[in-house]
Amino acid sequence: MRNVLLTVSVVLAAVFMLQNFHSIELSFVVWHFQTTVAMALLWAVVLGGVIGVLAMLPWTLRTRREARHIRQQLDAAAALPKPPAAPDPRAAHPPARPR
Repeated sequence: MRNVLLTVSVVLAAVFMLQNFHSIELSFVVWHFQTTVAMALLWAVVLGGVIGVLAMLPWTLRTRREARHIRQQLDAAAALPKPPAAPDPRAAHPPARPR
């Protein structure tokens, strides 16, 4: 299913790029670019993805560090000897016989 969605997305992106091959001029601060609409949108999506990944990086690293720490605590707790089981309170008092 994932491959089908990926294929459909690539085909739609290719059709979009072929239909939007008009030349435009982009300006950013002191830079001026001559490019196509499709390439400008492609670069905008790529840069947006990179910025999103960089924004999520501190959270991802912190979560992985916490998970590793918790895993180490669980391993340490599993290595401790288990306490003896408490005696069964029902064994001390046998059930009463009906009269």
